[in-house]
Amino acid sequence: MKSGQIIIKTRVDILADKGSEELLPEEIYGFLSNSGIWVEEKGNDIVIKSYPVDIEKYLEYLQKLKINIKQTDIHKEEEQDYAVLTKKYFRPIKIDGITILAPWNKQKTNVKSIVIEPGMAFGTGRHESTRIMMKLMKHLAMDGKNVLDLGCGSGILSLFSVLLGAKKVIAIDNDPDTVFSAKKNITLNNTDKISLTCADLQHVSGTYDIILANLDIRTFTRYSEKIKGFVKDGGHIIISGILGKESKKLIPLFHPFLLVQTEKKSAWCGFIYKINE
Repeated sequence: MKSGQIIIKTRVDILADKGSEELLPEEIYGFLSNSGIWVEEKGNDIVIKSYPVDIEKYLEYLQKLKINIKQTDIHKEEEQDYAVLTKKYFRPIKIDGITILAPWNKQKTNVKSIVIEPGMAFGTGRHESTRIMMKLMKHLAMDGKNVLDLGCGSGILSLFSVLLGAKKVIAIDNDPDTVFSAKKNITLNNTDKISLTCADLQHVSGTYDIILANLDIRTFTRYSEKIKGFVKDGGHIIISGILGKESKKLIPLFHPFLLVQTEKKSAWCGFIYKINE
């Protein structure tokens, strides 16, 4: 590309019901160019703005998510600074009494909050599996507990563990870029209770009071025995990232642990297992 060359990109704007943004899963980024996705409020609706590689396949995917698409507009425009767009369109997210903020959002006193640098990374709290994890975490007493966060992503669940009183959190992810982002988020929240490591799951060791595993069925199928080995006597595993149709495959993987809590949001499921003493 020559210096100063203008790049033209195609932007797709989807007008939909407010709240539809919560139905957008991580997989949607596979349909997008190297940019991101933004949500702009418009009265009682929202506009989902993105730059898909294949517009037809992208729209077909949105239809499968049961989003009520009221209008679709396609625009040709010059390539933009996506960091600026993210800052313009990100809005604070409230989950179970916790507010997820961007660094530029004003923090209110006496309001529990987590600061996350938003962007393309999965983990700002919009996805159902993240919300399920946070809801299930509130069912367990975290005070003074040692927590292992497998596939920590942005670090949001590790940070939530600290808010809930965890003594120490070991956060693990195998993606260096993701770990770099999580490190920034941990710094933004000014906590020294989280230790962050870039590692594959099979290289993790030790035992912990609570395991956080917002992963996928393939990972659980391959590593369930390893994950069960991380749990101390009397400890718990909190699981999400599982579609309802996959739950029958998951349950046998954690036998003989005791299933003590389930949660569902849209097509996604979550579980709390306790070691069967």
